[in-house]
Amino acid sequence: MKKRERLLAASLALGMTAALAACGQSGGQGSVVLPTPGADAKWKAEQTKDGWIQVTNEGGETLGYSAASGVQLVEDTGYAFKDLNKNGKLDAYEDWRLSTQERAADLIAQMTGAEKAAILSHGGWGSFTTDPLAEDDGSYTFLMAGGRGGVTRNIGRGGGEHAKWTNQIQAVAESCFYGIPAMISIDPAKISGLVETTALASTMDPELAAKIGQETAKQYRAAGVTALLGPQIDIAGASMSRAGGTYGEDPQLTVDIATAYVNAMQSTYDDSGNDLGWGEDSVFCFTKHFVGAGATEAGRDDHHYTARYTVFPGGNLGAHLAPFFDGVLNLPGRTESAGIMTQYSVNVDGEELSGAYNAYTYGMLDAVGYDSLTITDWGVYDFAGIWGAEDMADAAERIAFSWERGAELLGGFGTMESVSAAYEKLVERNGEEKAEEIIDHAASNFITVMLDLNMFDQPYNDSAYADSVITTGGSSEFALEGQRDSVVMLKNDGTIAENGAGSGKPTVYIPYVYNTGFSVSWMGGVNQGTPSWTPSMDLEVMGKYFNVVTDTLGEPTGEKDEDGNAAYTEKDLVRASAEEIAKCDYILVGMSNPYSASYTDPYVNAFGYMEAYQNGTLYPDDIYWYPVSMQYGAYTADTARQPSISGVMIDGEKQDRSYKGNTAPEAANYGDLEALQYADSVAGDIPVIVSMKMDRGMVWSEVEPLADVILGCYSTQYNDVVAEIILGKTEPNGLLVFQQPKEMAAVEAQQEDVPRDLECYVDANGNTYDFAFGMNWSGVIDDERVEKYSAAPLTGCESFDLEVYNAAYGK
Repeated sequence: MKKRERLLAASLALGMTAALAACGQSGGQGSVVLPTPGADAKWKAEQTKDGWIQVTNEGGETLGYSAASGVQLVEDTGYAFKDLNKNGKLDAYEDWRLSTQERAADLIAQMTGAEKAAILSHGGWGSFTTDPLAEDDGSYTFLMAGGRGGVTRNIGRGGGEHAKWTNQIQAVAESCFYGIPAMISIDPAKISGLVETTALASTMDPELAAKIGQETAKQYRAAGVTALLGPQIDIAGASMSRAGGTYGEDPQLTVDIATAYVNAMQSTYDDSGNDLGWGEDSVFCFTKHFVGAGATEAGRDDHHYTARYTVFPGGNLGAHLAPFFDGVLNLPGRTESAGIMTQYSVNVDGEELSGAYNAYTYGMLDAVGYDSLTITDWGVYDFAGIWGAEDMADAAERIAFSWERGAELLGGFGTMESVSAAYEKLVERNGEEKAEEIIDHAASNFITVMLDLNMFDQPYNDSAYADSVITTGGSSEFALEGQRDSVVMLKNDGTIAENGAGSGKPTVYIPYVYNTGFSVSWMGGVNQGTPSWTPSMDLEVMGKYFNVVTDTLGEPTGEKDEDGNAAYTEKDLVRASAEEIAKCDYILVGMSNPYSASYTDPYVNAFGYMEAYQNGTLYPDDIYWYPVSMQYGAYTADTARQPSISGVMIDGEKQDRSYKGNTAPEAANYGDLEALQYADSVAGDIPVIVSMKMDRGMVWSEVEPLADVILGCYSTQYNDVVAEIILGKTEPNGLLVFQQPKEMAAVEAQQEDVPRDLECYVDANGNTYDFAFGMNWSGVIDDERVEKYSAAPLTGCESFDLEVYNAAYGK
């Protein structure tokens, strides 16, 4: 140890012991004894209001640490550094003056293979608390065992509370396992009302996408989130179950929006807007799903075994590669490349293995020299996306196999005993040298990302700042600007116009809508649900803009549950009378697009999959395949494909998964259509306005003839913006990111992997509801966005030659 390091360590020892004693288990909430800089020191320390200690180096890195973690400072040339491994000296990985590569290499060299394997687990977290973590808390035990990542579902509790919670997690992480910080990830969360996914895409404005990406990252980092499990850049087939999480069906639009958004999220910017690269406002993006997940047969949700295959009847996998190789893996900014999340699905023309295990798809990344960080999707070692690895002995064997193929972080997996066993199997199967090589590469990528994000030096957050930048329970003004640009007007029979409502407060009738509650999900299975009546728009918000007339909801009179609570029936609502409605200026019906997923009867949820697989009961002889449906009314699939493309069983037998001739029942939200039908029946000369919450295409023939105005809100019903448009205060600007089918037969004729190949709906005014269609006050929008994105869709990828790759791979 250098003399100055020894002196500083000695001078701090008593002070830090006192500091820890002062903190006890308070998590640093009380006062602490701060370290005292020497005469020639170039740093100073102060306790923050959140309790952690901030160390400011003159012209150098700002540090943050918790006295409760036991970490102390070492000094070199007058600067302070965190002694994360508590060995009393400055290690290279603790030296913020060195490059990320030098720091990562030093830490990797200090760790054992089993330790490096442990930090690749990325599960969930234990209890949400702003107090120090109890030793029996799931987060505490996970971190102490070496786990260093997990997803949060708690951002809705508020930015400040979330920041306090992440501070407690980081304090425990800092206390053990070389002080490696925790990666806290999040699924896209619509924070502060900022538009995402389809709503962001409908602006067709990459510059806006960049601004929103930058703001989203700033807010996530303020709350302690360092990684986004997204965005979802799948090219969505017309019937894709998960289409609402994408940027739509067009490859070029997805490339442009995703590139702008991810580039802005990953970079930190100075006050002049200059790209500084990785920094304190950066969020690492695991773009998903690599690759082809938008082409699931019949649109089925690929969490589930019935949706294990993606299909490419148009031979168009190349277009699905474009958002990755032409976009997020080739960023224009200083962070250069995003991360990757693999898909659940098996590409039907690839190996009989899901994305987490698939050497063919990992090989694409190797072919372009990709060297950032990958993560598997959730549950692939236990229940979802386990396709092709079911017969392996256990999760440990599957993990080892996936590491051999190219996997790195283990998404959703936090059973540390299995991770340890997986490393032992890796050594057993490959020898220690090869196993170390595999695990070193993965662990180094993880550590590099965490160093890039500045998490080793300063992992803590200011809860007051988080509260100041994150809007809870509403939308910020900046978010509203994005919402205004995203709403699509599909129809306007002259009912609304700029400043058309005048200065008074109009009266509007807003009906309630009935929902059966029925749902089918990979997680919950078939759920008959609880019937409900709800206002079709937010009455409180609408009351700011209109005098509201609505229906009268009585007491529920249906069957009682085990607690004696009665369910609502369709008879428990009294509609506003024709006389009441006649006094209104408008009728406004809020609706959600109909979607009935394709599923089977019987249906085994994902958690029951392995048992049913082992018992041979997954596919009984009398299995019934329900059609996918994008209309409110019942649908019989007379023109569906038969036989199905997919359906190769484990034993090699071909199973026909076709639903031709089968019938999908009415949509669970058929009550939306009934509300519109009632409105039409009593409207007379009163204009009927539909505000449709959309996440895909739909069959409009049930709706459009009954409406004078149709507004489309992607992802969320933007009540304030809808009101502003009706009153003529905001001009609609959004464009469709999905073609709208003429009928379900058009959906059946569409090829899952080919964008924009539907026969589209034509309304009463002769307008075709095609991709990039939308209206403003002047009529059909025809601007540079429409010109650019209405060009023929991409059929390949500029930065990756799939034919050359397939030839080299032997396909």
